Amino acid sequence: MTLRRRVATSGFAVTASLAIITPSDAQTAVGDAGAAQQVSPPTGAPAGPTRRNINPYDRDVTITAPLQFNQRVLGELPVLLTRDDRFIVTSNAFQELIAPLLTPDAREELKTIIGDKERFEPEEISAAGVRLDYDPEQLAVLILKIAPEKRSVEILYRPNSAEQPGDAPLPFSAYLNINTILARNSRDGEGLRRPDLFLNGAIRYNNLVLEADFQTRRDFIDDSYGIDRRYARFVYDQPQDARRWFLGDLDPETRGRQGFVNMGGIGVSRQRQRFDAFRSNVLAAGRRLVLQEQSTVRVSRNGLFQREFALDAGQYDISNLPLDTGSNDIDIEVQGVSGTRQSFAYQAYLDTIDLEAGDHEYGAYLGVLDEGGFGNPDYSRGIPVFTGFWRKAFLNRPAIGVGAQLSEDVQNVTAQTQFILPNSARLRFDLGASKANEGVGFAATAGYDQIVGGASGYDTLTFVVDFTSANYTTIGLVEVANPISWNLTGTYTKRFTPNLFATTTASYRVSRSALQDDAYSVSAIANYRFSREWSVQAGFEYLKTGFRDGFGRTDGIGLTVGLVWQPRYNRRGELRYNSLRNLGSARFQETVDNRAGSFGYSVTATTSDTAKSVGGQLDYVANRFDANFTHTRIGSDFDGLGRDSITTLRVGTSLAYAGGKLAVGRTINDSFALVSPHPTLKGRDVIVGDSLENGRYVSKSGVFGPAMQNLLNSYLNQTVRYDVVDAPLGYDIGDGAKRVRPAYKSGYMIEVGSAAFVSAIGTLHGRDGKPVALISGVLRRSDQNDAEPEPFFTNSVGRFAIARLEPGVTYRVTYTADGPMSFTFTVPPDNNGLLDLGVVGVEPRKEP
Repeated sequence: MTLRRRVATSGFAVTASLAIITPSDAQTAVGDAGAAQQVSPPTGAPAGPTRRNINPYDRDVTITAPLQFNQRVLGELPVLLTRDDRFIVTSNAFQELIAPLLTPDAREELKTIIGDKERFEPEEISAAGVRLDYDPEQLAVLILKIAPEKRSVEILYRPNSAEQPGDAPLPFSAYLNINTILARNSRDGEGLRRPDLFLNGAIRYNNLVLEADFQTRRDFIDDSYGIDRRYARFVYDQPQDARRWFLGDLDPETRGRQGFVNMGGIGVSRQRQRFDAFRSNVLAAGRRLVLQEQSTVRVSRNGLFQREFALDAGQYDISNLPLDTGSNDIDIEVQGVSGTRQSFAYQAYLDTIDLEAGDHEYGAYLGVLDEGGFGNPDYSRGIPVFTGFWRKAFLNRPAIGVGAQLSEDVQNVTAQTQFILPNSARLRFDLGASKANEGVGFAATAGYDQIVGGASGYDTLTFVVDFTSANYTTIGLVEVANPISWNLTGTYTKRFTPNLFATTTASYRVSRSALQDDAYSVSAIANYRFSREWSVQAGFEYLKTGFRDGFGRTDGIGLTVGLVWQPRYNRRGELRYNSLRNLGSARFQETVDNRAGSFGYSVTATTSDTAKSVGGQLDYVANRFDANFTHTRIGSDFDGLGRDSITTLRVGTSLAYAGGKLAVGRTINDSFALVSPHPTLKGRDVIVGDSLENGRYVSKSGVFGPAMQNLLNSYLNQTVRYDVVDAPLGYDIGDGAKRVRPAYKSGYMIEVGSAAFVSAIGTLHGRDGKPVALISGVLRRSDQNDAEPEPFFTNSVGRFAIARLEPGVTYRVTYTADGPMSFTFTVPPDNNGLLDLGVVGVEPRKEP
């Protein structure tokens, strides 16, 4: 990247208070910053005639308080509020929370000052450049200041991928989707056909997946009934490397002017967007600000104000600044508290070809050609074939892509690049060359698209010029047939207001076929939303198809009108008519969601010069299956409707296994979770769903196994929410949600409830018979010396609540209130969920 410096606007010479450095210069800049400014160690809080009242109780109180810095909560830590209004901080918890804000040297200095003390007072760490205070209104510990030379580099633009990944799936899981279709065509006169059966599923063990798809169906040619293998393959998943390996029937990915090919063999694909779908374009090369005084920093991108920061002295990383595709002019203006003002600028170029800057992707597939067409793959001729591509996006150079497809009969190479222009435009090129029995062929595509900004939004302009020679071919083509030599298309979309936009398209196709002349068309259509529910479309088109021998009857000029009513996201009605084709349609539909008991339906009617039709569809989602029923009547005119009719019924279900549990549920698209009740729930059912409001759910457990969440997506954090139907009062079911991050075609098993399901409530009284307010302590099982302690605390009136207790077990609570104190209680073996301890007294703690 290039860096250019502008003249400072302050009226006098000053020492540079800001620098933009690369990571390799970071240590030098830190040293310079420390040498340029002498920072006096902060002292403790100013002593006053009386200390501020932070503890209203006449005793020491231990609380858990948040630690805040610049209105940002770093975490929570135990704090002791003394009766004389001092606050004492727990050492280990504090050092862990503040560590990310300090340089390595500052962390070591703080560790040396605190030493082996379990707790410390704020004044003790002043020499480390850290000043603390306690806010009794927020009940929080505040970091008032960190000396600039002690601060670590702070990232100003934090990436969106900071969320911790959810729980990983089980090592082994499997599922099988079963779909059955019954059909009847009145034209056949045979009544119901034998059902078609579709089976697909996957078995996953660690990162290895076996996936397959089979179907039994009637052959359209000889009316025979057989079993077809659509595909069967192994997939080895490597999410950490954004890569997959394949073995078996392949489904190759292609780019540019490559053609799709059916083949079998081995393959590998790397594509980071598949594994991380929510990354935004960011500045990849590091840039840092070093501020030697408190400053206001303003960032502009491409002439538009982007964000303003009020920053203390220290180091700041702007490497995650979001960028627009294209040339980015970054301007940074810094105004110090002393009045000095400086401006810096640099340029960043972002060119993606669907990739982030600096990223690359590739695919390579080697095997034999499939000549079976639809249905069973046929590799009997053993024709070797290869297809692959590689693409790379750079930061300050145009992105590139290359590809190759090779077989005995066809050799094809492709290339791609694109240039991002300063005016928010892009110029792209796709090139291809082939050699086959028919000869050498060439293909080229050039595209230009531009975004035009306006007060009401963005307009878009696109031009595409495409040339294909007569002999250009790819390995996926059965025979070479390129009737169109040149294809020129231009589109402009204009947004006049937020509710009105229009699109104009023009195209011209140059024919080399003896059956077709050149063709061209011009069309324009406007969309206007005149209320939240209603919108209208209107436009015209002029068309010349170029077909001979009577096929040109749709040539000419015509009008298009449409009316759309959409009162909510899943309900839509529309009327449309095209005068050039004399084609009209009416449709009303309400789509289903994935919740059990959901209904959906649609009704459609169409009319044209040659045919009329009326049809409908009914969809239903049950707890363990989903189904849809369709019926369509067809005729050459309205009087003939019903002479021909097509009726189908589809029913789909699935079998899924994970964690030793088997369940019947609805069709699984990718990954799934089974949710099962713990035996202590004694047969009560659990439900799962995205939202459990009003008793609606996705699935419910029962005779056919656990409840099933059937629509989980790979590589994304998602939440599986669950609840128990008529749970016992006080029964602890846990969080009611589990955060998961599925792998490719993976499974989970979630058990709701546990052996420790009892919740206890009560009021703690002291020796004086009064409630003991705002104390904290720990809870332990009495029968397990090494049991993990659980936190215990009371509220302002001495009330407490304890969860996850096991029936038949004795527990001890220890706390400090005018000395070590404790009490014990036993959960009755027959308790069903809630234990009311009433008023609990104390007993002196017996020290060993």
